[in-house]
Amino acid sequence: MVSIIICFYERLRHLKCCLDSLKFSVDDFDEIIITDDGSSEETVSSLKKMISSYNFPIRHVWQEKKGFRLAASRNNGIRAAKGDYLIFLDCDFAILPGTIREHLRAAKRGRFVAGLCKYLPENETKNLFQQELRPDSLVSLYASLSERPITREHLKFIKYSILRRLHLVGPRKPQCSSHFSIHRKDMEYVNGYDENFVGWGGEDEDLSMRFLNAGIQGYSAISKAKVLHLWHPQELGGKHWREGPNVNYLYRKDIPFKCENGLLKL
Repeated sequence: MVSIIICFYERLRHLKCCLDSLKFSVDDFDEIIITDDGSSEETVSSLKKMISSYNFPIRHVWQEKKGFRLAASRNNGIRAAKGDYLIFLDCDFAILPGTIREHLRAAKRGRFVAGLCKYLPENETKNLFQQELRPDSLVSLYASLSERPITREHLKFIKYSILRRLHLVGPRKPQCSSHFSIHRKDMEYVNGYDENFVGWGGEDEDLSMRFLNAGIQGYSAISKAKVLHLWHPQELGGKHWREGPNVNYLYRKDIPFKCENGLLKL
């Protein structure tokens, strides 16, 4: 059973586009979990009406808003999911046909499958919101954007994977960020996301490092699993990371691969 876990906060138009795009992959998954980091009552009410219109199983899990708690929110999604294979997306993604299948083709115990996005500009995103979503329009938009960043990151991921096996690179490369997938038992082996990450940034790099230290290897689907990142105003970024609480925590010494404050409280 395959569960797609979508992180969400307030952006209903983006989420609708994401869910509409998944209609083109409906044979490749069994359920969707929308894991919500504290959206308002009004948003939740609208969300519930919206998801009732889809003909595939969607469940919504919500946590109280206590700052930016992406790690805790994703763990909520894992706990709620019934699948033995987990695919992680964000609500501001539009998923091209075949992308979910590429994740499943690469699926293997002891492996996380990493993807990346192309970034859709503001005007193109707004145009997409105004039209009925079609698979050919997604393919055309993706093809219109430069392939260079995708190729560069795919080759970089492979390079770091080789160097790591040769013990020529540190424990933090390669990473799973953007969209990725993994067997549930492997995620449970490292105890999921570390919920001590509160505020912007660090949880993905920490998870990647713990995967690698646990012997779970990375596999790049960057060039084949195609996703568009829908434009939105940037609310958080480098400044929040540099001045936030997570920097020192991420770079502390002797980090165990199984976190204490994760899916289970150890």
